[in-house]
Amino acid sequence: MNVQNRKPRVAILSRSFGTASHAPFKVLESAGIPYTIVHNQEPQNTEHIAEIVGDADAVICGSDVMDRYVFDRCPNLKIISKHGVGLDSIDQKLAEERGIFVCCTPSANFETVADFAMTLILALQRDLRSNIIMTKTPSWNKPALTHDLFRATVGIMGYGRIGRAVAERLCGFQARILVYDPYLDASKISTPNTKLVSMDEVLSQSDIISLHLPLTDSTKNIMNRDAFAKMKQGASIVNTSRGAIMDYRALYDALRSGKLRSAAVDVYPQEPPVNEPLLELPNVIATPHIATYTVESNDRMGIAAAKNIVDFFGSQI
Repeated sequence: MNVQNRKPRVAILSRSFGTASHAPFKVLESAGIPYTIVHNQEPQNTEHIAEIVGDADAVICGSDVMDRYVFDRCPNLKIISKHGVGLDSIDQKLAEERGIFVCCTPSANFETVADFAMTLILALQRDLRSNIIMTKTPSWNKPALTHDLFRATVGIMGYGRIGRAVAERLCGFQARILVYDPYLDASKISTPNTKLVSMDEVLSQSDIISLHLPLTDSTKNIMNRDAFAKMKQGASIVNTSRGAIMDYRALYDALRSGKLRSAAVDVYPQEPPVNEPLLELPNVIATPHIATYTVESNDRMGIAAAKNIVDFFGSQI
């Protein structure tokens, strides 16, 4: 059948799409849009992605790589709807040149990620990993003293939706909040006790830093050996943004040397993080990219990603 005379077809690659409920699928079904569920387990394998997308007109993807190889082999592709926020796995420039619309779900999960970032911040301050392990031992040794979050100095790198939501939560702890965001005007700071400063000031003054930067050419490995060297002695760091904004080998060395007290990471340069030495350190909390993984967030993201498809095709359906 000629593409012009059939309804657009959607290939669903995201592994978590519709996990919480059938509601996201109902958005497509109510619009009469046929879909194929793939739940791709090889998000880096472009050959496999091109094969399963095939002649689909639309894709709902997670971290799946969408690049020239895929575009060249999927000529009907008109829209890529990201089930999430970060678009770094998609060649946006080439998509624009090919007339492929790229969109995401920016309002669906930022509060959820902010909740999780706070969970990790508190877990590091109170050294929950070591204390949970200690509880399971036959006899308790004297536990080490931990740290308050109350009135601590917290650095937030990136004051977008998530960074701002983390700052709002920190206000309840009367924290002193330092923000680094090169694209932000100080007048846009909306949370109390929050100051826009340079990156060096965030690094040198913060007791704990939470990363909320997008992955771009300028932010790749922004947290490198030099950045860790500038951090306050005994500080901690949390990364719930993108793995590639941090040099994990340099982080490993900073933790081993005692320059940094602890770290919590939910994202990795390579996922899953096979043979990642960072995961073996006792002062690291590592989670499997689950910051958005709640029932409520999953439904919001899925519904938004599906609505993007329906809105795009509009009268064609």
